[in-house]
Amino acid sequence: MGFQWDDKYATGNDEIDNQHKQIFAYLDELEDHIEHGASQQWVENFMSALGLYTRSHFCYEEICMRQAKCPIAAKNKDQHAKLLAAFHKAEQKLEREGISDELLQQLKDFLTSWLVNHIMKIDVHLKACTK
Repeated sequence: MGFQWDDKYATGNDEIDNQHKQIFAYLDELEDHIEHGASQQWVENFMSALGLYTRSHFCYEEICMRQAKCPIAAKNKDQHAKLLAAFHKAEQKLEREGISDELLQQLKDFLTSWLVNHIMKIDVHLKACTK
């Protein structure tokens, strides 16, 4: 398991933190399948499930930031849109080229990096808005 929750990722909103933990679990599952093999069908199902979960999470998080009048809410929404666009491109690439170990590793590295950076640079600002 390569990606572990740490309290430095806490946003001050338990539901958002639990959703982030679930996304971490998705990334751990992807890492496990990279190490032990993944079928095209598994990857398609994974991408679909992760995409749906992420969209739902983003919606919830954006509502929370708006309600808390968090000054970084607009930037958060913009970053979410950029990630969803990149995720869609990755889905298209997987569909066009099929799965490969290299492509799956690139996807995992991108998603992990994006998630950590986004939480640390954007989401943790919610903590100050909810006190």
